[in-house]
Amino acid sequence: FLGSTANKAQVLPYLTATDPVRVGSPVTFKTNVVLSYTNNSWKFQPLTHLTEANKATVQPADFGATRTEAPAAVGGNLKIASFNVLNYFPTTGDTLTGCTYYTDRDGNPITVRGGCDARGAANAENFERQQAKIAAAITKAGADVVTLMEIENSAQFGKDRDDALAKLVEALNIATPGIWDYVRTPANAPPLADEDMIRTAFIYKKAVAEPVGESIIHNDTVAFASARKPLAQVFKPVGTGDDKQFIAIANHFKSKGSAATPEDTDQGQGASNLARTAQATSLRDFAARLQAEKGTDKVFLIGDFNSYAKEDPMNVLAEAGYVNQDEKARNADGTAKHSYLFGGLVGSLDHILASPAANAVVSGADIWNINSVESVALEYSRYNNNITNYYVPDQFRASDHDPVVVGLDLPAGPASVELNFLGINDFHGRIDANTVLFAGTIEKLRAAAPGATALLSAGDNIGASLFASAVAKDQPTIDVLNALELGASAVGNHEFDGGWADLQDRVIAGGTNAPFPYLGANVYKKGTTEPVLPEYTVLEMDGVKVAIIGTVTQEVPSLVTPAGIADLEFGDPVDAINRVAAKITAENLADVIIVENHDGAGSGTPDGATLEQEVAAGGPFAKLVTETSAEVDAIFTGHTHKEYAWDAPVPGAEGKTRPIVQTGNYGENIGQIRLTVDTATKDVTASTAGNVKRTTDTAAGLIGAYPRVAAVDAIVKKALADAAVIGDQPVGAVTKDITTAFTADPAGGPAKRDDRASESTLGNLVADSLLASLQPVELGGAEIGVVNPGGLRNELYYAPDGTVTYAEANAVLPFVNNLWTTSLTGAQFKTLLEQQWQTNADGTVPSRAYQQLGLSKNVNYTYDATRAAGDRITSIRVGGALIDPAASYRIGTFSFLATGGDNFRIFTQGADTKDSGLVDRDAWIKYLQANSPVSPDFARRTVAVTNTTAAEVRSGEAVTLAVSKLDLTSLGSPVNTSLSAVFTDAAGTVTQLGSIPVAAGSATVNVLVPAGAAAGTGTLVLTAVESGTVVKTDVLVAATVYVPPVCTAPVPPTKWYDFAGWIRYSIAWIQYQKCLRG
Repeated sequence: FLGSTANKAQVLPYLTATDPVRVGSPVTFKTNVVLSYTNNSWKFQPLTHLTEANKATVQPADFGATRTEAPAAVGGNLKIASFNVLNYFPTTGDTLTGCTYYTDRDGNPITVRGGCDARGAANAENFERQQAKIAAAITKAGADVVTLMEIENSAQFGKDRDDALAKLVEALNIATPGIWDYVRTPANAPPLADEDMIRTAFIYKKAVAEPVGESIIHNDTVAFASARKPLAQVFKPVGTGDDKQFIAIANHFKSKGSAATPEDTDQGQGASNLARTAQATSLRDFAARLQAEKGTDKVFLIGDFNSYAKEDPMNVLAEAGYVNQDEKARNADGTAKHSYLFGGLVGSLDHILASPAANAVVSGADIWNINSVESVALEYSRYNNNITNYYVPDQFRASDHDPVVVGLDLPAGPASVELNFLGINDFHGRIDANTVLFAGTIEKLRAAAPGATALLSAGDNIGASLFASAVAKDQPTIDVLNALELGASAVGNHEFDGGWADLQDRVIAGGTNAPFPYLGANVYKKGTTEPVLPEYTVLEMDGVKVAIIGTVTQEVPSLVTPAGIADLEFGDPVDAINRVAAKITAENLADVIIVENHDGAGSGTPDGATLEQEVAAGGPFAKLVTETSAEVDAIFTGHTHKEYAWDAPVPGAEGKTRPIVQTGNYGENIGQIRLTVDTATKDVTASTAGNVKRTTDTAAGLIGAYPRVAAVDAIVKKALADAAVIGDQPVGAVTKDITTAFTADPAGGPAKRDDRASESTLGNLVADSLLASLQPVELGGAEIGVVNPGGLRNELYYAPDGTVTYAEANAVLPFVNNLWTTSLTGAQFKTLLEQQWQTNADGTVPSRAYQQLGLSKNVNYTYDATRAAGDRITSIRVGGALIDPAASYRIGTFSFLATGGDNFRIFTQGADTKDSGLVDRDAWIKYLQANSPVSPDFARRTVAVTNTTAAEVRSGEAVTLAVSKLDLTSLGSPVNTSLSAVFTDAAGTVTQLGSIPVAAGSATVNVLVPAGAAAGTGTLVLTAVESGTVVKTDVLVAATVYVPPVCTAPVPPTKWYDFAGWIRYSIAWIQYQKCLRG
């Protein structure tokens, strides 16, 4: 069937891809057969010519199924394997010159036949077929360390020596990312002249096996002149001590097919038996030397020895005490297994040999018959060789040698353990579509950890929460944290939003509601140093006792309602940490100490901050870094909603560092600190830290994979459903639609909401609510309200009856920002308005080049967008008066804006910045309840004005302006048609100047300064009749100075009879007299 074209066109009725005939399959005869002897072998023939059409009656036998999807169980906690990968060459023939090919029945090249140095696939298409089968075989073999033979030596093609090896690992990691890695080429790699086109190699699973030190190539250029040189690597199971180390040596001896030297012909053990015997002797001595150098007597000699078990080379190694593990691989009937088939005979060329000490830790062995017993028709190299397509991207006939798999019993009584700490902070009741992904991220990190995992929180789990959690008093959030088995949490300031009694009696409820300990080492009973909360808790993790100390910012009293915490005092967090750490150490209560502190750095890595900068800034974070006891091994922080993972110097311990981490907020990241702990001394010997982004895996996949995520999903679904019912409760009313700015659809369809470059009735109303909410001195004393347009996520529609429900109000401000106040000078406030023309920190312009702020109604300004950046704002009035650049103005806004969000970076320079403790949603709903029904204010607070008036004008001279952006685009906004013009001079005299037409929101203003207008600064007030928008422009009127006329006396005629001349003279004389009188 692999020969003539005619044979290749015939269907083979006895061989299918789904019902293969394998060597060793049990046979049941259904008819008589003819016994014949042809081509040097005895054969059973059917009684007549067997075809696809007659196979149901002519096929003389059935063949039993002997395939297995995986090797037999070999036990142990680490498995090693030998696998010949059949000339795995990513360098394909079509990339080289001179190659000839084996072709398919259509003449297409499949594999390289000769003419070049490549030995594998002809092109990328065939290589992909080969790689798919090899990857399937390695993956399903279940081994943790795999010795490879016949893999490309990429250095021979001008590439990195490990290039092919890296590509194989990359292919293995597609299905299971991050699982596999490869052992790198050592520094002592031989010169290319001493190496073949193929080589040996090791790959391993990073979570199970750990290479120790560099690999070593046995560069014996005499014994291995005709073979691949052995590669050695020390391994140990991850997390174990040096006593579990073993040496693996990969081998590929000279083949039997040709003589290495003229005298080394086949004398009954195949050609080159002398060469292989010399190689075995050299290998034996190399292994003995490595045992002495590496300090272990556990050695495994692995690979394709091209020698059967009782041939001379294997006897050399057996006499040295090596035990052939192949002999432990047995079929179900007790017969021996084999790894190779040649010339109609089966045997094993692939072996794993164990030194006596290594043999003692072997738990089992198997030869997985997936290749040698299968028809070569299934091999990638025979693709399209027959009319039947036998190729399947599975493990069967991935190679011509079978893998040998051996289990090792090297149990962890480890020298060290790696403890995995997962941290969250400022979750703030984020019960929404992302909660399952948040939980899935935690579970994935748990699953990937080699050792024990503890999930911890730095506080603010609840409070300032999304509607679905807040409306249920954050019970869904507590349930989610319980489902995720939170180990401990510091209290945050928002844990006290409902007061101490609520935290103690409802949230914690003696551990019946929140079974995880809420820790507060610096929260004291008023007037004492007696903690009212547990100061620490101790977790048992892989035989290591870990103490978790919890503390909270000392500023809690300024962040929550004072009455709720009247019985409490909040001390210095670092002082409390050090006190508790000293107690834990003195009483030997724990081996490792972790701090969860609800306070942190003012800026994080995404802000461009460094640890050194934050320490230099001083304050509580600097004290946490520089004064926290050296007994503390790692620190999780919170409260500031910043993201960082820094290695901080340990005070008093030269050269030693410890991780300090904050995740940002809202479960967008999971903090991860991994500590390596010496199990003998219980010292932390190494650490790594980072923040892991919330996964983008599908929710369905996570729910199916992880039981805890499934539990979280059920909690979230119920919370969202319950919230939908509660959200229907009315909280206020509107008289008309109050919306964001809309953009007309050029195609004539409905207008689109959320034009963030335009002023809106909704933005201005929310700004008014911020001012009203934050005006009380105790809440910040705000004088101006400011809103970013991106914070407005829905409209307040009148339909059907003007009622505003809880859910509708919440939908306008869904982000649950805290409300802050800060002080800006008049000059800084102007800069804030200039920053509406957006630039990124690096000067580039973002996709939204302009963002229109909403402002409280006591603020109006004009601008000219044609002017240079930084000079576009032409006037600002607060409470009707021009802003004073040097005066300080108290701004009320969202915490997002107050920290420089949306590129409004001037906010970060604000003075006396304070968190009011209010949440935007709650304050907004309270405002609606107090002021309903609310109506849209269509008067714009910002208008574009191009002023072409002279710097100074006199009575009767023109004031000229181009006014635009008079019309709002929020739903229901009127179209302005005229402006009334009124001039008030410096003396307060008011003059009506008439009406000016408006078209498309624009007007050309050309009015005269009234006669007799007082000198000084007057004000031109333009009022849009329909919307009430007011535009004020200052006009400098010059004083009127009297300039006497120049009078010239007329000259009389010289002749008396010049009657016409005398008439002209008379007229001129009268005019002269008038001139003299002024």
